[in-house]
Amino acid sequence: MVPALCAALLSGCASIPSDWGRSQVADLARSHGRPMPAGDDAAAFTRQALQRPLTAETAVQLALLHNPGLRRDTAGLGFAAAQVYDAGRLANPVLSAARISPGDPAAANPQLTLGIAINFVNLLFLPANSRFAGAQFESAKLSLAHRTLELAGEVEAAYYQAIGAEQRAQMREAVARAADASARLGQRYFDAGNINRRELALEQASSSQAGLDALSARLQAVEARSRLQRLMGLPAAQDGWTLEARLAEPLHHEDELDTLLQLAAGSRLDVASARSNAESLSARYGLERRTRWIDGIQLGVEREKDFDGSINVGPTLELELPLFNWGGGRVAAARASLAQAEADLDAAVLDSGNEVKLAHARLLSARSRAARYRDELIPQREAVVARMQEEVNYMLVGVFELLVARQQEYEAYAGYLEAVQDYWVARAVLTQAVGRRLPSSDQPAAATLDPAELTRPRDEPAGHSGHAMPGMDHSQHGAPEHSGHGMHHAAPASAGQEPPHVH
Repeated sequence: MVPALCAALLSGCASIPSDWGRSQVADLARSHGRPMPAGDDAAAFTRQALQRPLTAETAVQLALLHNPGLRRDTAGLGFAAAQVYDAGRLANPVLSAARISPGDPAAANPQLTLGIAINFVNLLFLPANSRFAGAQFESAKLSLAHRTLELAGEVEAAYYQAIGAEQRAQMREAVARAADASARLGQRYFDAGNINRRELALEQASSSQAGLDALSARLQAVEARSRLQRLMGLPAAQDGWTLEARLAEPLHHEDELDTLLQLAAGSRLDVASARSNAESLSARYGLERRTRWIDGIQLGVEREKDFDGSINVGPTLELELPLFNWGGGRVAAARASLAQAEADLDAAVLDSGNEVKLAHARLLSARSRAARYRDELIPQREAVVARMQEEVNYMLVGVFELLVARQQEYEAYAGYLEAVQDYWVARAVLTQAVGRRLPSSDQPAAATLDPAELTRPRDEPAGHSGHAMPGMDHSQHGAPEHSGHGMHHAAPASAGQEPPHVH
């Protein structure tokens, strides 16, 4: 018993792990490309961050500081730390005392018995219990670090969705304004007797539908912004923050799927947490099988003072006899826990590979759609508008056909914005699935089109050489050259102008 007592006493000196292991969680997150902000002055950091347009990185930092769900999970790490403390401590000794008065009143002294005993089973298994609690603590830290990375991915996706929703709302509002102008122009044409009531009703219905689409898009933008606000853990009073003006175009090069799968195999912290948990429960199950017969053993010492004043001292032993309960329930429970942990590990491994494949497929799909919009449909729609503008000038087609073509051009812009948003959301989900920052993230990215440029009146100076999509050279993709695209065309019969005479 001497070695066991020495080991137990040394283990009993263990204290609750420093800061509940949160610094180790921060190190894990940093090693996977997600540095956590210092929480020393969260209020100052938040105040400074909200004074500038939010970037994706800043939004993630705010969420890691304020998100209530992550704070709750972090607090839960204290339970595992407390188990480490309890497992490294000896059970408190049990003190017993008995005082028996003699039946004979003439007897001089009562019988007095004092005893103290310790739980020998707790002493015997103290090192094993400490190892098990330590392994569970490591699993809890890995799980919290995984939740940290998961939240960062959710915030990034919500950030891109908020920007994309705002850009789409601006585009829908531009379409609604154009449709409203078309409807008002149609009313003037109808009043002049140049179109019939059916044609006027079609223009008015198109305007109403465009207005409804704009209202729906604006609500989606508010919802996306609200979701990001909630993920960042900011109260409603701190909703004055602004976003970067626009999303960036898709990157030039993407990571290969095989590379990402290999990276995920060694990076997923939820897999590492599940594996650590399964290994600790496997050791626990083996211990329960070997010690199923050992349950309650008490070792101690008693001092007894008898009626005649004599004192007797000696050791005591209390042993629970396994007559009715042979420990089968403990073994079965340990085996069930191990089976569950192994199933959780298999599920985590399966999810890891499948999530990476699915996220990679969505990324490539969104990238391809954005490229088709940018290189094919948008130049084609712009060319249609340019040619129809010329034909309207020569009265070869009606002005309403031009307005319809322009609305279709806006729809192409809106489709491109949605594809770009889907691309960046898919990248955030892929980063989350891989479990660390993607190797391709270091590439520079150019900003995509800004709806404010498309809605700029013709007489204002444009920020680019007449193209609706800054930074894009459609001539490289075979698009016809023409000056002025999108809203840079003069809208026929705008406010203050008389409609051209239509025969």
